[in-house]
Amino acid sequence: MMMKQYSLKFMVFLLLVLNLACKHERVVLFAPNLNLRPAGEFINNNYEFKLFNAALKITGLSEVLNGQGPFTVFAPSDLAFNNMGIRTPADFQKMNLDSLRDVMKYHIVTQRMSSMDVAKKTVDNPFNTLLGHPVLLSLGNDIDYDFYINGSRIIRKDIDLANGILNTVDKVIKYQPVTVKKYLESQERYRIFTAALKKFGLLDQLDMQGPWTVVALPNSAFEQMNISEDDIEKLNPASFKKRLFGTYIFKLQFFRSDLLILTKSGGSGGYDPSGAAVRVPIPGDEEYSHGMAGYNLFVIKTDYGNYPIVRETTTGPADRIDLLFKNGIIHEAGELVIYPEEALIRP
Repeated sequence: MMMKQYSLKFMVFLLLVLNLACKHERVVLFAPNLNLRPAGEFINNNYEFKLFNAALKITGLSEVLNGQGPFTVFAPSDLAFNNMGIRTPADFQKMNLDSLRDVMKYHIVTQRMSSMDVAKKTVDNPFNTLLGHPVLLSLGNDIDYDFYINGSRIIRKDIDLANGILNTVDKVIKYQPVTVKKYLESQERYRIFTAALKKFGLLDQLDMQGPWTVVALPNSAFEQMNISEDDIEKLNPASFKKRLFGTYIFKLQFFRSDLLILTKSGGSGGYDPSGAAVRVPIPGDEEYSHGMAGYNLFVIKTDYGNYPIVRETTTGPADRIDLLFKNGIIHEAGELVIYPEEALIRP
């Protein structure tokens, strides 16, 4: 009898031990880190983003960024705003509130994404934003140095937040919902260039579906060649080859950073066709090709084996490149790469 009682007690004890051994902590995947701050609070407490923070507060987006998310924020540094002439929060009061809100919305992606979500050696990967129009992310071989958004370099990446990720960018990025044509026509600095495109029948296409990339010439580029708007008006397009102004229009879209990422290995990184990221014949004037490599627009004989480059010019400054529009991109260049006498049809 005693033996049976002992055996029964032992079995009960063994069952209790086994039951306790089977109990363990529930595994929780992707639990929020309560030590991290949400995006709005993080930006508010970071001195590096005092101007970005002011813009978010003025436009009512700071509280949005304290919400559930997830968000990926591309935060311009104070220097990025300084380069636009914005030095104090008071400067935002002079701006149109709706326009400022749209610009800020364009810096906020509506998902959590890191640099690991972008494939290496790819360009213009779209990610949707609060504005409703995607930003375009590009990544070269080196995540630390070749990570771009709309052509602007991401200088700090993948900072974890309670409700997403934050990156620092070196420029305020913009999307302007107008066509390339309408923008050119609205800018006094491109008055002569716009007149030239119109005179030669190249302007209206820039109001149509692209994508287009236009290397725009400011008035100063013509003035240094002593070419006025009146001089343009006197030109007869039938007397010139397409290269004269067709040189500045590409029927494809690219940011300047795309050229750096897509430059072929072994190329010089300059205007050598073996290294040029973009080099195509000029439509209607295929004897010549135009292209861009690195920071340069160039014109070259299509039969490169027999003829040297005609001319090149550098694009910039920084606030005049990578301007994104409804149907394309505009970069600015400082000089003409084809002179009228070089495009003149001779008997």
